[in-house]
Amino acid sequence: MEIIMLLIETIADTMYNIARLALLLIPVLILIELARHYKVIEKITGSMRGPLRFLTLPQEAAFPLLGGMFFGIVLGSALIIDYAREGYLKKRDLLLIGIFLSISHSIVEDTFIFAVFGANPLVMLGTRTILAVAITRIAASLIDRFAAKEA
Repeated sequence: MEIIMLLIETIADTMYNIARLALLLIPVLILIELARHYKVIEKITGSMRGPLRFLTLPQEAAFPLLGGMFFGIVLGSALIIDYAREGYLKKRDLLLIGIFLSISHSIVEDTFIFAVFGANPLVMLGTRTILAVAITRIAASLIDRFAAKEA
């Protein structure tokens, strides 16, 4: 009987968490579609041309990168999945975005949290950003080098 109660509680908690996640993501994805329709995304991501060129990523990678950096890995993942399904990003781009966001996701939120505990926010922001850019650029070079050898 105890196992059945545990199973019921687990299923209920899981459904509750899925509902909470949906309540967060659905409005955000609706806003993103509206922003796409009214060309707001192009205005926001226009300043990302230089950094994206350095990372060898297309302009379409800007919004998933920004979303993941500022709002966390969950929103970043939702944007990445959405952009991948629509064909905006290739596998190579998805890998590089994943590498970048694994280092610099939720950069604003994490910086605030760690600053409360005494960390230097400028050092945190700078270190994470520099590491994310450097490692992503190195990965892009390696991917391109191996792709050229295979061709």
